Amino acid sequence: MNRIGIVGIGLIIGLAGCTAWDKKVDKTPTPTRAQMGEDPAADAEAFATVGMKTLPDNLGPIPVSGVGLVYNLQPGTGSSAPPGGWRQMLENTLKKQGWSNIKELLDSPKQTTSLVLVSALIPPGARNGDPIDVQLSVPDESKTTSLKGGTLLACDLVDFDTTENLKTISKEGRPSGPGGQLLLGSPWVKAAGSVVAGEFVSTETQPGTSPQANGEAPSLRTAVIWNGGTINQTRPYFFLMKPGDQNWRMAANVAERLNTTFHGGADQDRKIAEAKRPDLVLVNVPYAYRFNHYRFLLVSRHVPIAPVAADSMYRRRLESELLRPETTLVAAIKLEALGGDSRRALRQGLEVPNPWVRFAAAESLAYLGHTDGAADLQKLAEEHPALRAHCLKALAVMDDAAFTDRLVELTANPDPALRYGAFIALRLADPNNSAVQGELLNSSCWLHRVAPGSPGLIHLASSRRSEIVLFGDGVKFRGPVSPLPVGTDFTVSMPAGEGQMKVTRIVKEKGEHNVLERRCDADLYAVIKTITNLGGGHAEAVELLQRADSAQVLTARVVVDAIPLEMSVLQLDSFAKNDPSLVKANVEVARIGTVKINPETVGVDLPSTDEVKPAAAPPARPPLAREPGRLFGPKRPPEPVVADPLTPVTADDTTTTTPPPKPQDLSRNPGTLFPR
Repeated sequence: MNRIGIVGIGLIIGLAGCTAWDKKVDKTPTPTRAQMGEDPAADAEAFATVGMKTLPDNLGPIPVSGVGLVYNLQPGTGSSAPPGGWRQMLENTLKKQGWSNIKELLDSPKQTTSLVLVSALIPPGARNGDPIDVQLSVPDESKTTSLKGGTLLACDLVDFDTTENLKTISKEGRPSGPGGQLLLGSPWVKAAGSVVAGEFVSTETQPGTSPQANGEAPSLRTAVIWNGGTINQTRPYFFLMKPGDQNWRMAANVAERLNTTFHGGADQDRKIAEAKRPDLVLVNVPYAYRFNHYRFLLVSRHVPIAPVAADSMYRRRLESELLRPETTLVAAIKLEALGGDSRRALRQGLEVPNPWVRFAAAESLAYLGHTDGAADLQKLAEEHPALRAHCLKALAVMDDAAFTDRLVELTANPDPALRYGAFIALRLADPNNSAVQGELLNSSCWLHRVAPGSPGLIHLASSRRSEIVLFGDGVKFRGPVSPLPVGTDFTVSMPAGEGQMKVTRIVKEKGEHNVLERRCDADLYAVIKTITNLGGGHAEAVELLQRADSAQVLTARVVVDAIPLEMSVLQLDSFAKNDPSLVKANVEVARIGTVKINPETVGVDLPSTDEVKPAAAPPARPPLAREPGRLFGPKRPPEPVVADPLTPVTADDTTTTTPPPKPQDLSRNPGTLFPR
């Protein structure tokens, strides 16, 4: 047999022997498909996330409105309800509520009532029972001159649509412009309460400074009721399935993964997500994120479609990125999206000296329901204004003493923005906490005494709530105090040589003017209570504080809206890449201020943590023209602009935050999707 034949026989025998040996040891064949936990590049589908399969929608506010009646107005300032459609709607509402003396209410002889138009905006992700601010205005044809001191009778606010819009949706699948007959939808809000009209708190100066009068006060024909409405149905976010994934199986998988990842907190019986259609998943905000919907949208989009193993390369890569300042914020959010299994890795981040890393780890731990980073959040809030708002939100996630005790300590901090921010966070986390409990005076004004033993401070809010917060012990008047006129009826003074304040009010009874006089301690708390006991309200208390502050007769200064400034996650991430010690970020946050984060414009995608490639070299300069008569070549094309990595991302920066194109939007109009 020739040599080639021998080699061939040997090769056949060798292959047969190998096959026999493989069967003998029962060797497991090498998988052809990468498993979860291997290199993500090996199988992109295995590492798909909710954000890869869905697009968020239903992100804009829903306007709701109604017609109501304000009563208890000062005699002569109200008016009869003008005839027309608004009056007819109000009469129908009063009939349904069981009122029999409707004409007497609407045409009060003493002119103490007024028809008003009531409106509000339902934010995305609103929960049943959430409070909401309500705006009131008087119709143009009304003769009412002032809503000051009035009370809104309970009324419903509903959404609305037009017949023309619904017709366009049914025929063309898109909403149209205004037109057609007005159609009322379902009730969204029950509104009632004491009206705040003519309130004037100057915010011209920087937060934390004394208020200054700047001229004309707002019209008394418009008003607001802070938290005067209660939302009576839940408004979920929409997660729209992307083309190619619009099937029941994938929609149900997305819902199941979200329900598994996010713990319910105080809403244990409430589903986070529900597959409603093959192309739609309804998503409710978990309890832990009730004060930070935007963070929930960021985190939820990075929940893996399939569970991630504890020893996976994906998890190990995130754990490594968490420990580097330039990638820590994004890595922490992605670890948060993996659920409670990330606690060990995040706790390691608390041991890193760098403030960015400790902040990212502590914040994610808080939203996962762990208190490990409470001390770090407190310290970071004190030291870094750029992180302050985010730290306070994280400390407000739950009413655990590990968090609330830290917030109580922060209310005694000398920084006005930090102590008032801590007060808000503490009240949100635990409204019944004795450290922030206040007293509602004359159904008009909340008065709080906070942080005994700390430096004195008086805080006024121009929005959100009719409240006055007195920080420290015994904020007092320094005598003597010349008579301070308050409103049209009150005067406050402290004669020389006396240690008590005198509060007087002129009232008109049966055509005659009578003077009511009360004396009280020079303590500011006692003076405000005396004013409200004589019939005054929030407006009179605010005016007193402004006049007393201008006269410099108080032992503490008055500040307005001293709220911690906030940058978005995208802005913070841009600083973290080049500002490891937060020196620039802490300065820049004061210049940028708080930018309202709108997911519709900012987007809900995180920046990439991939290595930044060097900028491409500019194109070569074109040769000089050889044509007769030309001295220079064609105009040189502009060089590509390389973004300054130190420039923070703002809400208007669409170069990095523009969301991918959406499929055809679902209509947000009533009756077009689901009953509300």
